[in-house]
Amino acid sequence: MRINNVQFLSNMANVLSLLFIPVFAASLGASYIEIGVIVGIYSVTTLLSSFIFGRLADLHHLRTVLQGSFGFAVAAFFLQVFATDPSALMLARALAGFSVGIHPGALIAYAHYQKQSLGRFISLGSLGWMAGFLLAGVIGVRMDLLFGLSSLFYALCFLQTFRLKDIEKPQLNISYFSLNTLLKNSGTYFSLFLRHTGAVGVWTIFPLYLRELGAGAFWTGVIYAINPAVQFLIMRRLDPFENEKLIRAGYLLSVVGFISYAFASSYLYVIPGMFVVACSWSFLYVGSTRRVVELNPDKATAAGLINSMIGAAGVVGAILGGGLSQLFGFRATMLGAAIFSISGFLLYKTLGRTAGTGITEDEG
Repeated sequence: MRINNVQFLSNMANVLSLLFIPVFAASLGASYIEIGVIVGIYSVTTLLSSFIFGRLADLHHLRTVLQGSFGFAVAAFFLQVFATDPSALMLARALAGFSVGIHPGALIAYAHYQKQSLGRFISLGSLGWMAGFLLAGVIGVRMDLLFGLSSLFYALCFLQTFRLKDIEKPQLNISYFSLNTLLKNSGTYFSLFLRHTGAVGVWTIFPLYLRELGAGAFWTGVIYAINPAVQFLIMRRLDPFENEKLIRAGYLLSVVGFISYAFASSYLYVIPGMFVVACSWSFLYVGSTRRVVELNPDKATAAGLINSMIGAAGVVGAILGGGLSQLFGFRATMLGAAIFSISGFLLYKTLGRTAGTGITEDEG
């Protein structure tokens, strides 16, 4: 299906520009804290657009939202070519982040209304991440080429959207500015936020940590590709499992994986932890997304809020990762991620069962 192609290509396009941003920023003279801000501003704008356009996709045509998203992404990602200092890179990443936040909620809703397995659909995004990491690892830190390829793949997504069916979906009686869905599912959303805050802190400085452990650009790409490769295989097999069990297992495995990173003495010893963290995110992301989509009629908003939590975590986590690394070293960031994962698990145990809709549908 064409929507599957769009899911794969859009994630691949995003990752091509993402992997070496910390290394590229450092080459432009950015400090660790500035690197955290550059990574964080991308997440700020992703958070904003995910919330705005998740609701917009519930109220208007999904295909139109997707077309606007990918058209904007073509321009935004190409503009990164012209970043020659940390400030320009920060602005370019802000625009790229805003474009990336527009489409995830609409894509999930489209797949749901087409009666696709969400686990299998989400796994195609992980496959795109794997392909993007591998290709970026082969190309290396040639950022002009990576930015140009990202823009090209988004252009392919844009063209694909014109061949998508403009599907019918229920008419929802909801206020554009309502926070009802967020509040009714606060246990799922804010627990995910805590875990992902720690994770983003790790990913913010992870290429630099791998370089310190002896990894070159190729091995950095390979190690990063392990995570989405495992996610692709795991996510496709989660349909029989209960969301509640998946979510809890995801938090606990996250703790194990992040602690293992802290004690790696070589970049090769990071690899087992990548498998564990990949399983943890597969369980947590699929379980959480399925839970909110199944429990709420405003599907794009519910799925978009997952992306908003990821974006919010990207803001706090990026600054946290840069700050902890600057003050205490890379390993402190890994241990901090484990603490945030434990906190997410405890919060979910406390609030996770709170869910409801509070929204009415008008099938007419």
